[in-house]
Amino acid sequence: MTSDNKPTVVGALACQRDSFLFKGFETEVVSCNENKSKDKPKYEIELKDTILFPEGGGQPSDSGFLKIVKTDGEDELIPVPFISRKGLHAMHHVDVEIQPGTKVEVIVDELKRVDYMQQHSGQHLLSAILETSDFNAKTVGWSMGGIPTSKKPILEPSDYFNYIEIDRKLSVEDITRASKIVNDIISMKPLPISVVERTPDMQDGVDSSKVPEDYDLEKGILRTIHIGEIDSNPCCGTHLNSTSQIESILILPNQTSVRGTNSRLYFMCGNRVRDYAQQTNEIISTVKSLLSCNESSIDEKITKLKEQVHQSGKREQFWIKELASYETAKIMNSLNKNGKAYLLKDEFGSLEFLLQVFKELSPQLKIFDKPYQIVLCGREGVQTGNPVGSLIILSESGETIANISKKLSALLANMKGGGGKNGGKWQGKITKFTDIEWEALTIHLEKFNTE
Repeated sequence: MTSDNKPTVVGALACQRDSFLFKGFETEVVSCNENKSKDKPKYEIELKDTILFPEGGGQPSDSGFLKIVKTDGEDELIPVPFISRKGLHAMHHVDVEIQPGTKVEVIVDELKRVDYMQQHSGQHLLSAILETSDFNAKTVGWSMGGIPTSKKPILEPSDYFNYIEIDRKLSVEDITRASKIVNDIISMKPLPISVVERTPDMQDGVDSSKVPEDYDLEKGILRTIHIGEIDSNPCCGTHLNSTSQIESILILPNQTSVRGTNSRLYFMCGNRVRDYAQQTNEIISTVKSLLSCNESSIDEKITKLKEQVHQSGKREQFWIKELASYETAKIMNSLNKNGKAYLLKDEFGSLEFLLQVFKELSPQLKIFDKPYQIVLCGREGVQTGNPVGSLIILSESGETIANISKKLSALLANMKGGGGKNGGKWQGKITKFTDIEWEALTIHLEKFNTE
């Protein structure tokens, strides 16, 4: 469905001409078509013009709302979670069908827009400084951080760092120097940020190699973003009006090597720097409290803790082997009497311990010349309220193992495992191991051992 109104092309959208226009923008629906993609909202809507930026140029899509003013009731507010670009067209993805010709007011998520502009304008400034003769580091790509995904909907503080990929690795001294220069341009010597819209007759001499193939420059607009006299680059994104609005930039000294000699340099700008400082301060405060020390002693405390954990681990391994040997002797004594044995270990019955018992038993079972049935079971997490368990069934007979596992599965609702079809070892886990089930298993195995 379409109307006769001709939509504004991407490149000359209202959001690109005035990036600080967040609400009160009235326009008209030009087309509304059903979206066949299953992972996106039901409809694609194009407006005559829009202040919602479509994804592009390394900048994520805006989000916001379309408000339909109704004279006979409450206004309808329709969420717009995503705006995409199709050639020259900005498509608004919504779950509500809106008839072409409908008047709407467009509202932008202001906090998100300002955040994206701070990161994007900050990237332009950082890249411009690094490409000067002082550094000779060319930006070959960039990625904006802080974007939740279906795989990672909740982000860590470090996920909010952006990166630029440059064609060489910088020294720590280079990064310190670049950081000072960039922050000086932000806070002490701010420069204006301006946009030039270039029609086809104004595009000569401008590098358009990064313009998407589906964007027709003969009908569209080639935009260049200018930072004072120090930078001029083609870009479709929304930008700030001055470097002072970037507020600050934090560049990490550590880099990641990629694609041979290239390097990723991590940074964040503006409100993210403040938020990151607050979050890391909370983390440091918590660590100080847990370790009972000040900031300067955290490294020393953690190093000592690592050494203690390492020593504790070695002691635990020693006593696991000692206890496994003791339990193995008890099991073999029981086997020699009636061919059956079991081991139950509550709270500290880890799979590691059961496997150590199995390791001790294996050479002795190889020379055991009678039928045998062994059940090893342990439980952990009782004190934390999340009890789970491990289970091992041993026999020379696959049929015997199948019978035992069948009986135990009737007692343990959350038991899963497998193996031992031809005899040997069946191994499984109990993902939720209640006290009632533990008691029932104990009674069953006591009977099992005396039958």
